Amino acid sequence: MKKEIEEIYKDIPFGITSSIPMSEPNQKIMIYSGTFNLMIGKDSIEIEGEVWFDWFPHINTKFNGIVKSSTKDIIGLLSANDKYDLKINDLLFGESYITNSIVGSNAEVSGQVLGLSVIGDRTIPISKITFSIPNLRDFWGLPNKLINEKGGYYSGHNRLIFENKDYVITIDKSRDYKKSFESLTARGGYFLLYAGEIQKKSGNISFENLNKLHHCFSTFLSFINGQRCSLLFLQGIHDNEIIWTDYTGYESDLFKHVHSWPQKLSINGLSELWNEFYELWNNNANDEDFLVSAVHWYIEANANSGYLEGSIIMIQTALELIYNWLVIEKRKLIYGKDADNISASNKIRLLLSQFGTNIRLPQYFINMKSYLDSNKDIYDEIDLFVQIRNAIIHSQEDKRRKLSKISHKVKYEAQQLGLWYIEISLLNILKFNGKYRNRCSGKLWTGEDEEDLPKNKFNE
Repeated sequence: MKKEIEEIYKDIPFGITSSIPMSEPNQKIMIYSGTFNLMIGKDSIEIEGEVWFDWFPHINTKFNGIVKSSTKDIIGLLSANDKYDLKINDLLFGESYITNSIVGSNAEVSGQVLGLSVIGDRTIPISKITFSIPNLRDFWGLPNKLINEKGGYYSGHNRLIFENKDYVITIDKSRDYKKSFESLTARGGYFLLYAGEIQKKSGNISFENLNKLHHCFSTFLSFINGQRCSLLFLQGIHDNEIIWTDYTGYESDLFKHVHSWPQKLSINGLSELWNEFYELWNNNANDEDFLVSAVHWYIEANANSGYLEGSIIMIQTALELIYNWLVIEKRKLIYGKDADNISASNKIRLLLSQFGTNIRLPQYFINMKSYLDSNKDIYDEIDLFVQIRNAIIHSQEDKRRKLSKISHKVKYEAQQLGLWYIEISLLNILKFNGKYRNRCSGKLWTGEDEEDLPKNKFNE
């Protein structure tokens, strides 16, 4: 029987599990317990205590402990109100500052680490990186397997592979993903839901090169997730030995339910999308900045930051950014003063014209249609979107009065329309060739809202 089971599962790869155990959302992650030092110049404060990773109020690492030096010797150092190098085992962990100190018969200090927080020697190049990811949405991926409690196998469609000319990045959903996600939904905050590894196709990986890849891939994951999520708890491994562990609090958003455009039960096209994203990111500094900014405004608007009105402002910011990058800078379709003088509505129309001819007011948007039918002076839905945005930004009395007469439902549909425009634009720019979830379809059941992008003219 065991041989039969082995035969069935022989071609299914083993899953990757997180090196950081979490049994509940927002769980404190212990990093180090023992003696460490705070250095300022040549002076050192020796501390017996703990260093840990915390999720609130911000993702970062913290420390607390009892000062082992005499109280008299360290009073001046504690009141320096300066940054300290936190060292563990004589290696720099990170730059820190003291948030609280209590001086009595003993001195106790607490503090936080600023920026990079790495235990181990990050100057050593490594051959493989492992990591964890919080709050990433569910994907129906490729099969993998794990050994279960009875010595058999658990298998599921839990794997995503992102491969390009330089790297192979594999991420695996946790075995208890469904249970963990339900707990995250109920309690909010953060929960590690995926684990993964990065392997370079040729040569070793330096910490500097990893930082560049980390920023790129985390931005890409945020785009497909609909809210920010970063690779966390990265470990540099060489010859099966952990050389360093990165506990930096890379930016990830508190969990909330948001729309994300990828299909629910298919990952077709995602690896190819990553290839295009990676190539554009590494093309030049301007294109990297474009992707960072476009994804930023998209994520903020999709999360309803600033509520509905704030989201609409961010959407137009993103659309004008995409217009300037594509129409003016890349395709050079307009020169001189005309590029500056064109109206916002026409910028959006010209942008969308690059991708397809069937981008129209969704049939499901009955509130926008009704408003347009009763306001003949507004040319179309794009004009209406821009007028709503302008009324929010330029808040003279007449504009505030006009805005107050536009129903919440009309503004909501305008917001969703604008987000749809961003998704269409970025997916076409990145040459996406799969189906996507159309947020404006009006379909409610899983899979019914999945369709092809409007006819792509970007590469014609």
